Amino acid sequence: MQAGLSTKNAPSPSVVLPHYAAGAIFFLTASVLLFFTSGDLANSYIGPKVLSVTHILVLGWITMIIFGALYQLIPVVMEVKLFSEVLAHISLYTLMSGTVLLSYSFWNSYIGETIFMQTGGTLILVSVILFVINTLFSALKTKQRTYENAFIVSSVFWLLLTVSLGIFITLNLVFNFVPKSNIDLLPVHFHIGITGWFMMLVTGVASTLLPMFFIAHKLNRRLLKISFYLTNIGLIAISLNLYFGKNTVITITSALVLLSGIILFVKYNYDAYKKRLRKKLDIGMKLSVLAFVLLFLSVIFGIFSALKLDILSDFSTRIKSLYGVSMVLGFLTSIILGQMYKTLPFIVWLKMYQDKVGKFKTPMPAHLYGEKTANLHYYSFIIAFITIFIGILIKEKLLIEISAAFFIITAGLFTFNTFKILFHKEKTEPLK
Repeated sequence: MQAGLSTKNAPSPSVVLPHYAAGAIFFLTASVLLFFTSGDLANSYIGPKVLSVTHILVLGWITMIIFGALYQLIPVVMEVKLFSEVLAHISLYTLMSGTVLLSYSFWNSYIGETIFMQTGGTLILVSVILFVINTLFSALKTKQRTYENAFIVSSVFWLLLTVSLGIFITLNLVFNFVPKSNIDLLPVHFHIGITGWFMMLVTGVASTLLPMFFIAHKLNRRLLKISFYLTNIGLIAISLNLYFGKNTVITITSALVLLSGIILFVKYNYDAYKKRLRKKLDIGMKLSVLAFVLLFLSVIFGIFSALKLDILSDFSTRIKSLYGVSMVLGFLTSIILGQMYKTLPFIVWLKMYQDKVGKFKTPMPAHLYGEKTANLHYYSFIIAFITIFIGILIKEKLLIEISAAFFIITAGLFTFNTFKILFHKEKTEPLK
C-alpha cells in the first residue's frame, strides 16, 4: 500500500478528484479531434487544428492532471498543508474554461483580436498564477529542503513563463511589440513549456514517487543535485540562444548540458528500478517504465530539432512533429496514465476506508479499477504511439487516422477506469 501518499496535511478530495475527471475527458476529446486533424498533422506541426489539439493535450489533459496530483503530493513531499483550497478550486475552473475557449479559437482559426482567444488566454494565465501562488506559498512553509522540492518549485516558474510567453505571442500578432517573427518565438515557447514546466516537474515528482513505489533505498541523491543545475542551466542557455541568435556552438553545448541533466535523472530512477524490492510491476509501473523509453526517443528528436543539421533539412518539419508527439503523446501521456493507477485509487481509498481499517474487511486500492481494462489500454496505447510515429515519419494520413482510433480506445478505456474509481461504492465486510 502507498502509505507515503497518506498524510494528515492532505487537502479535501474535492480539490484533487475533479482534476482527474476533467483530465480524462479532455484526453478523450483530444483523441477524437486528433482523428479529424490527421491530414494537417501529416504535413505540419503548427496548423490551427494541430495547435488546438496540442493545447487540449498540454493544458486540459497533462497540466490538469498534474495540478490535481500536485495538490495531493505537495503536502506529502513538503510536509505542509496546501496554502489555499479555495485558490485550487478557482484555478481548476479557470483552467477548464480557458482551455475550451483557447482550443476553440485555434480550431476555428480565430487567432489574434478575438474575444475567445483573449478571454481563454486570460483565464489560463489566472489559473496558472493561482497555482503558482498556491505552490510557492506552500513551499515557503516547508522545512524539507530537498532537490525534489527544488525541481517542483522551479517548474512553476517555468510554467508561468511558458503561459506568459504564449499570451505575448498571441498579442504580438496584433500589436507587434517585437520585430521577431512568431514562428521564431514558438520554439522558445515550446521548449520552456516541455522541458521547463513538464520535465522539471516530472523529475521532482518521479524522483519522489518511483523509488517509493519500487521500494528502493540507498540511492545516490547527488545525481539529483547535479541534474537540477544542469537541466536549468541548459534550458536557460538554449532558450536564450533560440531567441537571440541560434548559434550552432551554443546550441550544441547547451543541448549537451541539458541532456546530461536528463540522463542523470534517468540514471537515478534506473538505479531505483534495479534496487527495487517489489520485483513484479503492476500496470501503473509498466506504463511508467515505458514512459522512460519514450523519453529517450523524445530527447533524440529534441536534439535533432535543435541542431538543424543540413543533412536533415528535408525532414525538419517531421523531426519537430516527432519531437512534440514523442514528448506529449509519448513520455508525458504514458507516465500520467501509469501514475494515475498509483495515486487516484489510493486517494479514493483513503477517503472511503481510512477510518474503517481494523474494523472491517476492505478492498485494496488496486481493486477499485478494472485491471483487464488497464492492460487493454496499455497495449492500445503502444499501438497508437507506434502508428502515429510511423505515420508522421512517412507523411501517411491513413496511419495517423488509425493511430487516432487507437488513442480513442486508450482514452476511452482510461476514462472508464477513472470514473469507475471516482464513483466507487463502499464495500466492507465484517471481520471474522
